[in-house]
Amino acid sequence: MKIDDIARTAKVRFDGNLKTFPALLSYYLNISKRVRGLNRKLVAKGPLSPVEIIYATEALAYDVSTHTTLQIVFEGNTNIIQHAINAGISSEINPWNLITLGAGLSQDDGVPLDLFSTAFNGFNEQLIKGFQLLANIKSKPLLFWEVPIYDIEAKNWAIEYLKNEIQQYFDWMEYQTGIRMTQERLERAVQLGNQIRNDMIELNKYLTSPQVPITALELYIIQVMMGDYAQDPEGLHKLLKQLLREIEFKVKQSEQINSTADSPVRVYIIGDETTELYLYNLIEDYGGVVVGLNFRLPLYYELIDEQTLSIESLAHWIWNMPTNLPIQKRIEFELNHIRKQKTDAVIISSVVGSRCLPGAEKLFRDSIKQELGIPVIEIETSMPGDNVERIDYQVRGLLQTLSY
Repeated sequence: MKIDDIARTAKVRFDGNLKTFPALLSYYLNISKRVRGLNRKLVAKGPLSPVEIIYATEALAYDVSTHTTLQIVFEGNTNIIQHAINAGISSEINPWNLITLGAGLSQDDGVPLDLFSTAFNGFNEQLIKGFQLLANIKSKPLLFWEVPIYDIEAKNWAIEYLKNEIQQYFDWMEYQTGIRMTQERLERAVQLGNQIRNDMIELNKYLTSPQVPITALELYIIQVMMGDYAQDPEGLHKLLKQLLREIEFKVKQSEQINSTADSPVRVYIIGDETTELYLYNLIEDYGGVVVGLNFRLPLYYELIDEQTLSIESLAHWIWNMPTNLPIQKRIEFELNHIRKQKTDAVIISSVVGSRCLPGAEKLFRDSIKQELGIPVIEIETSMPGDNVERIDYQVRGLLQTLSY
């Protein structure tokens, strides 16, 4: 799909000033053409499930819910959820899962999936049941691997448990792919993943500049590519480096211009990813810029240690992912990043049928107000197009108040 067609169909607006972005978006979306001739297993996985194990066995990772949902939204075909509803699935579940299941039941996802495997912890019931249903529909092998909830007193036990889970995952992948995981392959997978993590860390640093060099929707779409590295870590890294050089040039240009224009309101978004992509345009329509998103930050919160690389170092990195932390530690982590991005206001996003911050929205809101002294609003969205008037009212109220 061409970027202009996507914008028209999905009723969103792209910036057009970053020449590399259309190539990145096309690269991300044209998966079917790229993977069919590679003779490598394509593994469906969850959005925040680490992918190094997949690439270490010469397979390809595929963030199934993100890819499927964005493709459907960009095509304007969200009525595909009716296939899921007709099969008895509640219309009140997370819209990402509902669209993905609708596409799977209609056999209209267009991607030749070979395996289903994802990490989970104690709060992923929809993810687990969705994967079970999709694997059953497609008659494909399925494996879950568990990440123990963070508890510092149980650290030694948890790391040992996770090491065993990772080793079993490697063994299963070797059996399914016929490719033996070696230390060299794991090292290469981690090195490639760390290159992309460094790219995202560099991008976030540019977002701290007074003139933010990338618009919100482009930023969001680039971040979701962390979910599977677009099936080609090396190719994605090359494109991201091109994008970063463009962004670096824009930042240097803005530093040379003595602008007297009012500074835009700097917005940070946390919580659940929304399918209401128009939110990102709304923020800019009312004078804001997005300086951070926490949705995929757990995948690049820090680099995996390459000096002492082993299954144990991978286990430590996974166990310490922000999404696995207890609420108070997670709040501290989020506050640090919100502060680092020089934020003026925070939007806490939730979606109908699911909560990334289950029962903790009030704690996050109060902590942000008390510790940082900046305003916070909470929005809730469902299917694309169903929430525009309400979030328009909320975003306008927040940004117009701060602009005066």
